[in-house]
Amino acid sequence: MDAAILTAGAVAIAAQVYLSPIPEVSSVKVLVTLTLIRRALFSPLSSFPGPRLYGLSTLFKINLYRSGEGGYALLDLHNKYNSDIIRIAPNELSVRDVEAIERLYKGKYPRGTPYDVAKVEGSESLNTARDYRIHTPWRRVWERAFTNSQLKEYTPRVEHHVSKLVDVIRKGEGQEVNVLKIMENFVFDIMADLSFAQDSGMQDGTRVNDYMEFLHKYMAAIVILGNLRPLLALMPYLPVSADVKAHRRRCQDMLAERVKLGKTRKDIFTHLLDPEIDPPAGKSTMFTPGELDSNANLMVIAGADTTSSTMTQLFRELALNPKILKKLQQEVDEHCASGGEISVEGTKSLAYSNAVINEALRLLNPLPSGIYAATPPAGLTFPVFGDREKETFIPGNVQVMIPHLAIMTDERYFPKGDEFIPERWSGKWDEGVLDRRAFIPFGYGAHSCVGKQLALNEMRMALASILKEWSIELGEKYDEKQWKDGFKDYHVVKIGDLWVKFAPRT
Repeated sequence: MDAAILTAGAVAIAAQVYLSPIPEVSSVKVLVTLTLIRRALFSPLSSFPGPRLYGLSTLFKINLYRSGEGGYALLDLHNKYNSDIIRIAPNELSVRDVEAIERLYKGKYPRGTPYDVAKVEGSESLNTARDYRIHTPWRRVWERAFTNSQLKEYTPRVEHHVSKLVDVIRKGEGQEVNVLKIMENFVFDIMADLSFAQDSGMQDGTRVNDYMEFLHKYMAAIVILGNLRPLLALMPYLPVSADVKAHRRRCQDMLAERVKLGKTRKDIFTHLLDPEIDPPAGKSTMFTPGELDSNANLMVIAGADTTSSTMTQLFRELALNPKILKKLQQEVDEHCASGGEISVEGTKSLAYSNAVINEALRLLNPLPSGIYAATPPAGLTFPVFGDREKETFIPGNVQVMIPHLAIMTDERYFPKGDEFIPERWSGKWDEGVLDRRAFIPFGYGAHSCVGKQLALNEMRMALASILKEWSIELGEKYDEKQWKDGFKDYHVVKIGDLWVKFAPRT
């Protein structure tokens, strides 16, 4: 029956091509028809479940991201077809089997072809370099910027910006404030300081932070371009949207100012400006100007947007769950009463705070769709979860993503996976985490976030500093429907304004 439906669909599309008003180009029409039939009936991926039309054209998946559904649509598809593997494009699969994580991401398998969009802009970054011979030495350079000793050097500056954050909230105490903008300004200040040695002035109010608006429009455009791979060669000759231009221009301006300082200031960018001889490759890892530009763009996106969206969503969750809020405040009070400090180092020991942040990263992850990787030419084999005697085989050179939202809410790994329950991480409910391997909020292996520890430092200290002085409640301007309608996934989450009140604790 399936074959009959597919054949009928292919014939219908072919007929549409033939009967179209486009001038006769028989070879093109034949090619289109044969391509559709091959994708529908003879592709090595045709045996995997999923919407049949998605197997014919990438345009259907592109539409999911154009509309902002992204990772949420992938979750729905896995549930609809009750399958760990879904075909989401002619040569793409979405996988939520925990057994695939290590096999796919730990090896030297390249990132997926959607990252080729970087070539449109001229140069690659750590995030878009698909060739592991390039990615591996670049990652070593980045890792030097996030060693324990380097993180300690950044600590006074992180604490300085947290202090500013507290001042900002104090000024709006008891009033309705947009916590999304507050967190965007806070995280942007840290990113600008530690990456570009600049005082962005966002928290001081000396500048208006419209970077994020341009950033999200940029991401919405890039996620579409990245999936139009057959047309990428034409992209350099097509007009670039004003939003994309504005975002890149601002990143370039920040980079230009930082390059002028050279190595006189120790920060993240110092390491990218400092060439080293990579022993395995035996060559310099000096970045070209274009590569510095692309990596500067990465710093802005990864260093500012993801942390601010996670923290904003967490504040909403705490306002909706006063019991969790109270437990957090009690832990902070006991910590301070015993002589503990609210500092980057001091907040590392706050067990319940760490549990809450872990739960936020699991359920409120800023990358619901996950990260693409390509299977090796010989294909990829991994055991089936729950029945290791069976194996799943994915053919070679297939684009695969493990969607964070789908795998980190799966009941087989996290019971009551769509509920916010920090106790699953605090030792109070061990059954709440049945397979920790499925917890990949920062990615995995060579594809993981290199700045993970810095992000955790920022979140822990900001959370404790705020809850020490204030309780959180939703403001009158908050609208649940508006919040949910404003929630979009363009590979990176875009959320709407969140109006809350920070009420002084009594």
